[in-house]
Amino acid sequence: MKTSTSKIRVADKRAARLLCQAFNDAMRSGAEYKAALVKMMDGQKSLIPELRPLDSKSVLAASNLQVNVMFPNEFRKNAIQMITFLLYKHINPNLGGADRFILEAFIDEQLLPLKEWVQ
Repeated sequence: MKTSTSKIRVADKRAARLLCQAFNDAMRSGAEYKAALVKMMDGQKSLIPELRPLDSKSVLAASNLQVNVMFPNEFRKNAIQMITFLLYKHINPNLGGADRFILEAFIDEQLLPLKEWVQ
């Protein structure tokens, strides 16, 4: 059985932590969910150079987050997917499926539980 080497870098985990922290802070402050995602992306552009050219509103519009009605548990799941997407699409395109799975678990640990978000 062939094992592949992980392509997750220290910089990827740092970026994931920064994005999670920014999203958590926005949600704690009472920001609306989509606004929190925009703040997360825009607020980290100075610390994560790969996000500088990113148009956060276009990213949200192109994702499945334009759905207006979601069950509460889907918000957190979609936030995890958005951060994972940013990591493999914009920060480290070398991440494979197994790496993305590992990063999703890492991000899940970093995000506040849904019950702690201000609604």
